Amino acid sequence: MTVEPLQRHDLLRVDPRGWQRMLALRSDLAQLPHVAAWARHGWPVIARRPLCGETPTRIAAAISLPSPARNRGLALQLERADVIGRAAPLDVRAAQAAAPASWRATLAALAAIAEQLDTQAHVFGSLLWQTLTGLRYVRADSDLDLMWRVTHAAQARALAAAIAAAAAASPMRIDGELLLPDGAAVHWREFRQAPRRVLVKTLRAVESRAFECLFAAAE
Repeated sequence: MTVEPLQRHDLLRVDPRGWQRMLALRSDLAQLPHVAAWARHGWPVIARRPLCGETPTRIAAAISLPSPARNRGLALQLERADVIGRAAPLDVRAAQAAAPASWRATLAALAAIAEQLDTQAHVFGSLLWQTLTGLRYVRADSDLDLMWRVTHAAQARALAAAIAAAAAASPMRIDGELLLPDGAAVHWREFRQAPRRVLVKTLRAVESRAFECLFAAAE
């Protein structure tokens, strides 16, 4: 399968045989809880930015393991031939049943906001992994991590304002990113502040961009 071009937070399915080949080279991972059976359960991995020194021909991915203290992120490298599919981003509505009861009204409100502004709210972070695996990741102090694709500046401004209003009434902190037309991501809080320059993340780098140019290519 061709998996390029990847974007941040893409969910990828891995051939269980390829997963076992990867673990044979990573003795530090093979004995950790849930890791050996990860691909056999059909749980995806998530695309990430490559680290310095990693093999450029492999797919940089990650999973997160539940922990009593914190969620433990594990950086992986996969052979391209072992990535056999791409899962659709998880819509916030699909995560409501797995979320704490106190979060569900906020999730419903955010889903409605996204629909009104012609986009979708997608989950990542602890709620994503809890929904996908059925294991417990979300704690009392967990943030809600979401991303929204935006196509033009007016939509992004309206969305950031609506998220801020929802966050003010939310029992948890709402973190997350606005995904720009070129696939780069800017934190919604920073976008709402509209500074002269903002920090933007791509699958390859973290860079500073002029705020006024974020949608220049699309508009």
